Amino acid sequence: MTIMISRAILTHTRRRCIVTHLQQCNFYGTRTHVELDPPAKSSLLSPYLRTCLTSDTISDTQNMEFCLTFIGTSSGSATMHRNGSCLAFRLGGETYLFDCSEGSTRQLIHSRINLGSITKIFVSHLHGDHIYGIVPMILEVQVAIKLMKQAIAANPRKNKKRRHQAILDVRPTLEIYGPPGLYNYIAMTLALSCAKMNYLEVIVTELVGGREERGPIMNASEGMGNGRRGRRNVFLSHYPEVETGLLKRRYLEMNKDNAWVISSPQSVDPTSDIKVQKNGFIQLPNDVQNINRQMHITAAELDHLKGVQTFGYMVEELTPPGTIDAAKAKALGIQPSKKYGLLKCGVPTMNDDGSALIQPSDVLIETFRARKFTFLADHRRVPPPMLKLCAGSDVLIHEATLSIKDGIDKIKIRGHSNAYNAGVIGRKSDCQVVALNHFAGISANSDGVAVEELVEEAQNGNGGASQIVASYDFMELLVPRGGFKFNKEADKVGESTSKMERGEESLLQLLSNTS
Repeated sequence: MTIMISRAILTHTRRRCIVTHLQQCNFYGTRTHVELDPPAKSSLLSPYLRTCLTSDTISDTQNMEFCLTFIGTSSGSATMHRNGSCLAFRLGGETYLFDCSEGSTRQLIHSRINLGSITKIFVSHLHGDHIYGIVPMILEVQVAIKLMKQAIAANPRKNKKRRHQAILDVRPTLEIYGPPGLYNYIAMTLALSCAKMNYLEVIVTELVGGREERGPIMNASEGMGNGRRGRRNVFLSHYPEVETGLLKRRYLEMNKDNAWVISSPQSVDPTSDIKVQKNGFIQLPNDVQNINRQMHITAAELDHLKGVQTFGYMVEELTPPGTIDAAKAKALGIQPSKKYGLLKCGVPTMNDDGSALIQPSDVLIETFRARKFTFLADHRRVPPPMLKLCAGSDVLIHEATLSIKDGIDKIKIRGHSNAYNAGVIGRKSDCQVVALNHFAGISANSDGVAVEELVEEAQNGNGGASQIVASYDFMELLVPRGGFKFNKEADKVGESTSKMERGEESLLQLLSNTS
């Protein structure tokens, strides 16, 4: 793949990196030609991998699919080939971001992703390599919406669709979710940088009730020597001086399952979910052509570092429409019409003469399960509530900051996991694909050998139960309709695990008991 970014020619292959600086410096401006040969990946996954660069054209239909785009895959510090943490999820014309490091906006500009399509941002924790790009992203989304409004207003005859009119009439909303303190960070940064919010309403929802919500600085009565009695907690306090009308603060409480349900749409209800449009078409929440697809989104805590509240996120679509047998439908008295769309979406429908109620099971020849992915950011241990959310994921995105060679102590001190544990969790959670992410500088080198070693570690921990892939910047993973259906014979691997595997299993148990 090719992308132009600066005045050097960077050729990145699996075994070498050649950097040749051009000598012509007669004008201002930068240009770079980057050619990437990605690290080792599963051959079964190859048909589902592509790049999100603008140079790789795809159809509008493909752009609406269930896509996971890795905008940045490095850890604390960006490297020559990897930007900081940022993941984009696209479905139905909307884009959700998971974490937003510094430089994420520039990465997105080189991709096919329209900044104006970003409707939600989910923040795992408040470390700088995960949030320093969120305020620039908010402002760039606002600029994209402003330009979109101007373009629609300038061509009213060309833009007569209802969604175009809605953009003109309603101020779009950007929803941001994360730990307590996120609102204060955004509000303070906007206020001190004299930024204006005119075209976009931002709602920051903080997930409250967790064990680390007060942050590392507590008052002296709670046993922290760096605190003072009466000092305001910067994570939970309100600062009216920096508040603005278009930036709002909300709270979401933890439920009895120790999780935060961000979105939980009901299954299709034929009495309330049927929406007949002006052109006569019927649209349901789980319709694949629906622009505003509804998703199940749930968060749970991860164990990262003391005082640093960290969340993982699970996203699952509603059960998509099935495939109808037209011959059966006709035999039951339903000719091709809009009723087929209702039956595909699971809604019983009267036949054409009104003599019988046809059930979807009578005419559907193929049904599809809902696709699901789980995003696990920085952590040293995955608590049971989050582990439960990982179960059955099509894609598990797991950090590979450390190697198994780093040992147990480094996991505890640094608050990061390794590639081997990523494979173990993928196997235990019955995940189809494990995507390694958040590579440390030493494993994100140009050589690529270290990344291949991490992939091998993850495969050893996984035992062949999942497909393992090492992510790289601008990589896009397409999850097909109905999800992945890879062979999972390795799930039967039990007592035959190696000595190293048994040792690492006890490592996980030790961390679970000591946290």
